[in-house]
Amino acid sequence: MDPPKYDGTIHPEEWMQQFKVFCCANKISPSEEKYLWKQLIHPAIKIPSIENISTHDEFLNALKAHVSFDIFKECCKRKLLELKYIPEKYGGDTAILLSKFQTLCYNAGINNIEEIKMIIYKIMMSNEFFKSEFIRKSKEINSIEELLKLFNDITADEAISVKNGSYVAIKHAATGKYLSSVSNLNYETGSRKQAVFAGKTSLELNAIWNIFDNKGRSNVFYDDIYLMHQQTSRRLSCSSHKSLSNYSEVNTRSEEYTSWKLKQYNSTNNCVYVKSQDRIILQNNYFNKILRSHELEFTINNEKFQEVVCHDERIGGNDEWIIELIDNHLFQYLYDTSK
Repeated sequence: MDPPKYDGTIHPEEWMQQFKVFCCANKISPSEEKYLWKQLIHPAIKIPSIENISTHDEFLNALKAHVSFDIFKECCKRKLLELKYIPEKYGGDTAILLSKFQTLCYNAGINNIEEIKMIIYKIMMSNEFFKSEFIRKSKEINSIEELLKLFNDITADEAISVKNGSYVAIKHAATGKYLSSVSNLNYETGSRKQAVFAGKTSLELNAIWNIFDNKGRSNVFYDDIYLMHQQTSRRLSCSSHKSLSNYSEVNTRSEEYTSWKLKQYNSTNNCVYVKSQDRIILQNNYFNKILRSHELEFTINNEKFQEVVCHDERIGGNDEWIIELIDNHLFQYLYDTSK
């Protein structure tokens, strides 16, 4: 193990730690340490009155007072602002990024929590999801450890956030069955349009929808949305026709009555973005009625289907749905296995 040399490219405190480990491992006496540390400083780094320095603290202070340490700190600050966040799905590593961030803050001598917040904000300037959540959640934070945890929590949430146009499945919480539709499977009464039902408890291609934010934002908000059935390109709709159970019929159509208000179900989470596995309710904007499924069934071509309807009664457990984000790999698998 060679003794660590100091050339101004390492924090003096880190170098001193390495030096002490070396001395301990090699059983170097305190008197020998004083001689050795002076020999390990690069000749270009001139320490005034170095011969009069006798303690570790004095030596550390002398290194920190040298211009090389100011240059080192400024360099670390620039490196901080050059850090780039890359999501894990694109090959990034958040743990490595946050480790570098914390080290660079320490090396740059940045310990003011508001300055650290501003640096994080600048690094993530182009990420609208992160900026919105960070501003909202970081106000009461007063330690770098809490900030790093918040950074990780927000990026983890972003990984499961529902984007405009994402593939999703909508699962009925009470029965575990997925909101589904099938081409050319039309109601035999009522509107006689393409039927919507709660299908199987296992995911199938006919249960995949594309979700769209009606305001065209990149993420889907708890706001106005519409759901387009992926296989048939028809939108989820509420109807003025009556279902067999005397509620409002739910079907698919090209556009009319297809705007829905997406809301959180019995949640204290005030996040404005929709995430995979969120529990939701869907309220049709035209009829102000809530999407529901229940154990009642209807029949088409002698086959029974679990009914999906809209109602304006008191909201209950049968109105709770779970939104699931479907990634491209799973969608491709479902598509390939459906052939």
